[in-house]
Amino acid sequence: MSRSTILTAIRQAQGTPVPMPEAAVAALHDLPNAAGMPEFIATLDLIGARVIRGRSLAEAATWLRENVPATASLASTIPELPGTMDLTAISDPHALDGIHTAILPARFGVCENGAVWLDETELGPHRVLPFIAEHLFIVLRASDLVPTLHQAYDRIAKIGTGFGLFLAGPSKTADIEQCLVIGAHGARGATVFILD
Repeated sequence: MSRSTILTAIRQAQGTPVPMPEAAVAALHDLPNAAGMPEFIATLDLIGARVIRGRSLAEAATWLRENVPATASLASTIPELPGTMDLTAISDPHALDGIHTAILPARFGVCENGAVWLDETELGPHRVLPFIAEHLFIVLRASDLVPTLHQAYDRIAKIGTGFGLFLAGPSKTADIEQCLVIGAHGARGATVFILD
């Protein structure tokens, strides 16, 4: 059978095009049982992340001192939580290999799936930072939670920067026999510090 015959048969087997239905997206913005802080925390716990709540960045600094080895290399883009290295002095991202903990601010969090949005304006000079560090320490203001991804995308549209990413907990995969492996392709630990 020739290629032309096959393509002709495929074209003849096509159905009549049907217009896409209108999605009632606006109605999804005001769901009566929209997810909130409890669901956000529960989802993070389910996906292997740790949640810490505090009232100040001084509390976050104390937590880091008490839970991260004193000799660990820290990369931070939050001035109040300084790291142990100057990210602006590093030109080759390969030099970031071996970072123990990356300390990053999240622009907002999504309650329904536990994801946080990391914007390039807050990642410092190296976009690879959240992917190369062994552990993540993410600071998120409680007032910056949104219930659903619909509200999240509304926020992203207003931010208007070039690059950003959703990140939910530590890296994980269950590709092989559905056996969950934490830290497969990126950070093997993620702590979200919720600033109340």
